[in-house]
Amino acid sequence: YAALEARFRKFHTYSVNIGLHALTTPLGLAGFLGLVNLASIWLSLAITAVYVFSLKFVLPSKTFFRTALVSVGILGFSAIIEWTVLRAALAMAASFVFQELAHIITGEQTYQAQYIGQSDWKSQLVEHTYYLLPLVVDALDHMHYSLLGFVVAHNRVFYTKLDKEQQKKDLKLINDWVLAQGPSKEHTTHWWYDKLEGDVKEAFQRTAACESMVGMFKESFGEKAYEIDIIDEMNEIYVASPNYGMNSDGVFYMRHVDGPYGIFPFASAYRSMVAVNFNQQIKTSFPMVPAAKTLSNGDAVTFDFNREIHLISDNETKNTGFRICMKIHYCVYPKVLRPWGKLLKYLNIRYNKNARALFLATIAPGSIVARASALMVLGTTYLTERVECLMGMNNLVYVLCLAVGNYLVHPLCFLVGTSFLHYIIYMGTFYSRRDIAFGTFKRDVMFFKAIAISQLIYFYLKNFEFDIISHMLLTVGYTIAIAATQALGIDKTYFGSELGHCAPQYISTFPYNCIPHPMIVGACIGLLGFHKLAGLREEMPYLVPVHIGLYLVSETHTHV
Repeated sequence: YAALEARFRKFHTYSVNIGLHALTTPLGLAGFLGLVNLASIWLSLAITAVYVFSLKFVLPSKTFFRTALVSVGILGFSAIIEWTVLRAALAMAASFVFQELAHIITGEQTYQAQYIGQSDWKSQLVEHTYYLLPLVVDALDHMHYSLLGFVVAHNRVFYTKLDKEQQKKDLKLINDWVLAQGPSKEHTTHWWYDKLEGDVKEAFQRTAACESMVGMFKESFGEKAYEIDIIDEMNEIYVASPNYGMNSDGVFYMRHVDGPYGIFPFASAYRSMVAVNFNQQIKTSFPMVPAAKTLSNGDAVTFDFNREIHLISDNETKNTGFRICMKIHYCVYPKVLRPWGKLLKYLNIRYNKNARALFLATIAPGSIVARASALMVLGTTYLTERVECLMGMNNLVYVLCLAVGNYLVHPLCFLVGTSFLHYIIYMGTFYSRRDIAFGTFKRDVMFFKAIAISQLIYFYLKNFEFDIISHMLLTVGYTIAIAATQALGIDKTYFGSELGHCAPQYISTFPYNCIPHPMIVGACIGLLGFHKLAGLREEMPYLVPVHIGLYLVSETHTHV
């Protein structure tokens, strides 16, 4: 079994693929038991018992325990469904079809395709089928990302170094060409890719397509499932200016997001900044990761063009010459969503060209209109960054969609969709625990936690009546929780130590010196205070119990 398990994992690495297998494999087995149930439900019970017992001495204990639990669940599900031969056949057919579809979506070859055609393919097929359930259970522990990866704030800031011989030659060629053009010392200078010619254009091409650059995306996303397109129409050579002020160059020194399509799902445009020459003055920072680096001599950083907040700042040590960079852009999207990825690529190209025209018009403003336009660029940049930093464009659109759903779909859409999401984010993040953008994670959970608490307060005030026990529970509970937050600090409150953002520290001040796990104890007492109010409990009987249940599960998850 161990050898089979190792082979199976190689063909099942993406969370989408494994997630669909985790749904379709039990569905197919339930369909099979449904057919058996038509003869006798006791026969289904016997088959399940024999199957589970047969795995006892083959599987690792952890995999066996989970497989046994899932098997009991499948048996229970098959017992409550009214099966017909058609329904059972459709369940098994759907299981097969959607598993094949999962491999098509992710670009992963099926394990079955690896052995079909071999002389012993029949015995391998029987073995594969018999152990499929525990193989899928095991694969859940070895995914590229978790099943909750879509709510995890992954760090999408990548670094690499262009230090191979050809790469160094190309960077020197570009450096010499730029200096020969005589760039301005008063403002930034730009040469766009479509205006380049000859050797310098070929050097730019080689750099954009080299394995050091493209490999960053392959490592993070996987080349089997994702397409990586170079966006030549957005690429440029850029020379930093030592002077900025009431012009659009000031944008670079502000916290800003480059593009407007952060709400565009399933695909992303990325910008890479490549340091062509020596630089000791200008540092590039990403406050939502957080991360910062002074890029010099072949250093490259890549970030999401439409989502990542960033800025540049000056170090105390100044450059003696120009700071020359290449801006290279990529569009990354699932291969099965090629038209969608191409649409994002087109939209970013159009936006970049329009923004480029406005930028050039305000780079050296000489008239009142040009100065007003420059101020508009700076003001819009500031407001966009504030929204992204405090709420997140994706989060804002999600909340607005739920608000619309309240009227068009169901009046509980907003409540259910926002009250518990921060617990899901906790669990997804702690399952992954790697490459987390801590600032973004903290923003997301604080945003949705604030909405969740606000709704509890709304229902409390709506149903308010004097209840001394309820008021005391709220006061005591949240006093303990607030005191725990003050003792830890905001970063450690939101698991900064566990996620590697800050060093662990022993806390001995109140309430940690007298109450075990005061954050958990205080929050649960406070939630019980909400639930104690009769009117709230009658109107929303499950709201607080679900809060407490998910809170305890998520807190348990952080210590596993």
